[in-house]
Amino acid sequence: MAESYGSPGGGGRRPATPAPEPHLERLSDQAPGRIVRLRRRELSEGEACLLAAMGLSVGCRLVVRAAGDPCIVEVRSTRIGLARAVAERLLVHGEPAGRP
Repeated sequence: MAESYGSPGGGGRRPATPAPEPHLERLSDQAPGRIVRLRRRELSEGEACLLAAMGLSVGCRLVVRAAGDPCIVEVRSTRIGLARAVAERLLVHGEPAGRP
């Protein structure tokens, strides 16, 4: 007979511990040359769709080319200028050095 989680006696499987979310920072706070991955967008649905159409989707790799207003990023070999107000609402985490 199969045991379910939480049954008396402590048998059964325990749920896997979720992987911790990496430390997220605002895109607007990144220095030129920094390589990051987009992890979260704090945007309206319309803004998120517009950026996704330009290649800025969750999980994409970005290279920060210029900080400030505009914040210029390279995504999939295309450079995009983002208003600082937009860059402040994009949360990223850094890529390990040497990773393509």
